[in-house]
Amino acid sequence: MQIIVREGAASGRIKAPSSKSLTHRAMICSLLSEGTSKIGSPLLCDDTQATCDACVMMGADATIKDDGITIKGNGRPEEPGGPIDCRESASTLRMLLASSALADGNVTFTGKESLINRPIGELIAAMGDLGIESRYLGAAGYPPVMIKGGGIEGGRVSLRGDISSQYISSLLFACPMARKKTTIGITTKLESLPYVTLTLDMQREYGIDIITSERMDRFSIESGQSYRPAKLSIEGDYSSAAFLLVAGCLGMGARISNLNKASSQGDMRILGILGSMGAKLASEVDEVKIERSELSAREIDCSDIPDLVPILAVACTQAKGISRLINISRLRIKESDRLGSISSELKKMGADITIDKDSLIIKGKTRLRGSVLESHNDHRIAMALTVAALSASGDSKISGMECVKKSYPSFLYDMHAMGADIDVV
Repeated sequence: MQIIVREGAASGRIKAPSSKSLTHRAMICSLLSEGTSKIGSPLLCDDTQATCDACVMMGADATIKDDGITIKGNGRPEEPGGPIDCRESASTLRMLLASSALADGNVTFTGKESLINRPIGELIAAMGDLGIESRYLGAAGYPPVMIKGGGIEGGRVSLRGDISSQYISSLLFACPMARKKTTIGITTKLESLPYVTLTLDMQREYGIDIITSERMDRFSIESGQSYRPAKLSIEGDYSSAAFLLVAGCLGMGARISNLNKASSQGDMRILGILGSMGAKLASEVDEVKIERSELSAREIDCSDIPDLVPILAVACTQAKGISRLINISRLRIKESDRLGSISSELKKMGADITIDKDSLIIKGKTRLRGSVLESHNDHRIAMALTVAALSASGDSKISGMECVKKSYPSFLYDMHAMGADIDVV
């Protein structure tokens, strides 16, 4: 799908979509519970549908209704009738890998090409240290992969914290049901720490207790625990709301509702970052109001907020001075090489942007120009470029926009509601 975006000032009041990260986690905990859980206001997108389908293949019953999803689990996964297709969802693949070993039989995971190119080697090695056997069905260190069922022994394992927080979440989900106590030690700085916090928070909702060190570099997990069915509602997604907030900031202002002021989501930092850049923000109950604002450059450590980098890069093109987005090397192994993708596309629009090792250096304020752009089949690149195009002179054509269904299916609808002049061609 291609869209044409014309210059214009977005504004309006929009309800943020529900959190993708929390929806994934609630579905996985529901699979591992014995009984029926109800998940209110879930995000239904390509990625979470992949997780829901995977849970069903591993024995859960799932019913989607207007007010949410009910998932009936059997207390542990079952052997599926065939390979589990995770499509393009790394969250589905990585966070279910360890738990799949709890099944009585073998479980095979596969996916589309973009997922096959994303690494899982460190996680598979850590699972091996806990007694889980596996076999790569293609290139070593990458899916497709077969996990041998029969349970998890437990014990001590070490894992790097600077590759993917999803590796740690995968072990956290599975190890409460191991045969013996498990201790997970993190050997490097734990990046994307808030995503691990989301996992621990969700596990508590389902009755699982995990002891963490003060520095979050050690996790002690008692064996013999059981997930209890839960009833909960999914809060709004700050990762997706970031695109709306920047659009309003560069446009004529916006009000974004369904945002929990007490959220553990790491991408809630978008509020503080934009505020530090000069944006005029106000929080009212579950709503954030942002006004049209002149922005100033900042250095921003993005080690815990990799998903915000594309839209922050757009904001920085419109900020006066030299901005630096640092500690972002992991963006090279996302849905696309996000460092290369956002840099090359914004350069087409006239942005002064440079990659320096694990940083982006952006000089602003730049008058962007309309261009022919490519999403690189990356939902966050597609949405960031749409917001950038609203601030560009002339028309922009963006191809590959169907990828927004991965995380924010109503994105174009919401942009229209904010007054964006966008045509699908």
